[in-house]
Amino acid sequence: MRLKGNEISYFNRVRTLITVPIILCILTAQDYKVITQQVSLSQSPMTSDSLVLKGSLGKNFVHTGNGDTLTLKGGLWNIASGLYSSPPTIQASFPDTVERRAKDVYAQAVVTDINGIKGTELHVQFGGSQDVIILPMEALDDSTYRVSISDSLRTVLNFRAHFVSEDGMENISTTAFNSPYMGFDVEELTMQDTFSYYPDGIRSESWRMFSFPGELNMNQVERSELEDGHVFYDWDPNNNTWIKPDTLKTGKGYWFKHRYKDPVLFKNKDSTGYAVPLEDYTIQLDKGCNMVGSPFSFPVQAEYSEGVSRPHRYGSGNKEGWADTTVFEPWAGYAVESPTDNGTITFKPFSDSSIVARSVQDGWRMEIDVIGAEYFDRTGTIGRMNGADENIDPYDVSLLPSPGNSLRLLMDIGSSGTYAHSSDIRSTDEFNGVWNMQIQGNDDPGPIRLTASSMSGTPTDLRFAIIDVPNREVISNFSQQDLTIEGRIDHVHDIILIAGDESYLLQMIDDLLADIPEQYSLGQNYPNPFNPVTKMDFALPRTGDVSIVIYNLMGQQIRTLVSENMEYGFHTVTWNGLDQLGRPVSSGVYFSELRARGFRQTKKMLMIK
Repeated sequence: MRLKGNEISYFNRVRTLITVPIILCILTAQDYKVITQQVSLSQSPMTSDSLVLKGSLGKNFVHTGNGDTLTLKGGLWNIASGLYSSPPTIQASFPDTVERRAKDVYAQAVVTDINGIKGTELHVQFGGSQDVIILPMEALDDSTYRVSISDSLRTVLNFRAHFVSEDGMENISTTAFNSPYMGFDVEELTMQDTFSYYPDGIRSESWRMFSFPGELNMNQVERSELEDGHVFYDWDPNNNTWIKPDTLKTGKGYWFKHRYKDPVLFKNKDSTGYAVPLEDYTIQLDKGCNMVGSPFSFPVQAEYSEGVSRPHRYGSGNKEGWADTTVFEPWAGYAVESPTDNGTITFKPFSDSSIVARSVQDGWRMEIDVIGAEYFDRTGTIGRMNGADENIDPYDVSLLPSPGNSLRLLMDIGSSGTYAHSSDIRSTDEFNGVWNMQIQGNDDPGPIRLTASSMSGTPTDLRFAIIDVPNREVISNFSQQDLTIEGRIDHVHDIILIAGDESYLLQMIDDLLADIPEQYSLGQNYPNPFNPVTKMDFALPRTGDVSIVIYNLMGQQIRTLVSENMEYGFHTVTWNGLDQLGRPVSSGVYFSELRARGFRQTKKMLMIK
């Protein structure tokens, strides 16, 4: 094939833009006619006068459209274009573990690309920060790049990093994140860290939960025979009991109390350790209440498996008590409840990890706080949710165990008479309902305030009322008005919460007040005289310890009919004429006596055989 002079000049222009392998193919093709300004593999279709390619190479190329625009597509052309548009290939080498005092620790990458490499960088993020630090990597040869992991990167916060490389055609490649185990020296991990929940230490005479944010090389606990004071406690959900741990494990929360004058600041005083990699960290939970802690030295959020409760933290400032939260802070311990042995909690070190939002779908929720002078409880929750049940279900949280005194809001689910939960979420099949609650005082001097601290999803026609049982007082708009209880609560204080439409509230308030006695009383037995069975009615305006005892004319105790904690209300007890040993008593005069919360009343009875 021969080209004319002007065709040769245009061909030379094209040849300067096409790589050598394509030029060789052109030289072996036949019948080329090129009349154009420029053809470039690196650009989109360009304007031209005409382009005709024939022969073994050109037969697969198609000229489509009219005017000056042309499109070339076909086997070799697409292959060549793809080579130039592909980003660099990166083979990364990143250390799994970085020792605190090790020398010459590098991150390295082998990067290849047909267009040549413009540059390669290491992008670094410290734990708890969204800022990116860019470290240019040194080129050891045409394809090998490395950067030193210097002392400035070796902190208890740890870091994650990935490689970014750009070729000569501005194509960019990025690798997945890498994060090592990061070693730290003795006393580098301390409660005085910037993000610590206890930056000033744990104060004296207060129970608190804590957790070590890292892995210690020596994690044994020195044995102590003290029942309280300077001692660690763990909770065993399988046996519902407190235990003294032999070791401190990563991801576990521990109870601690001391009687030193100054606050206690924990640190890795005698042990080196490692900051865990900045990756999702999952803890397997036992059924029941679990004490957990974050393994990271900065605040993180978490993701929970189905039915696992949101976390609760104990203590705030000078007060004792439970409060729920959404953030896990370093050095703090938390309580979470799992309905099964398959529950999990996964800590997320970066916010770009997906967090499943906790929201009430197809229902409503009210969070109730109890706040006293020395204690508080912010765990109380009622509501209705699609998928929940009127009785106990995974959405209900049991009372959280704590070794010290604190105010508690107790809920009776299903009217069983057992106040063993701090939340009661029910089915959306019902609209109206009554929640029976008790406030456990635990020696708080008062006053004590009950408040609806948060509400979500409540229908516009849903109303809330509170009945203060011992005082027979009603707050008909509880969502806007708090209940205040003056003075100290002796044992428990009964509360009834009513939720429903306005007509339901009005009717239930009247019905419930009618079931609350205005004062203590012991009724006359009936029948009287009796042989040998008789009954006695008694009224309790408050829940508390109650005793009903039978005496003879000599003042001797014949039989104890009641000796227990009883709820407020109207009650009946039966005496079958037997003494404490189960023997029938003789005919004569007997006395029944009621004692409750300092109240005492006696009634005379006559047995005739």
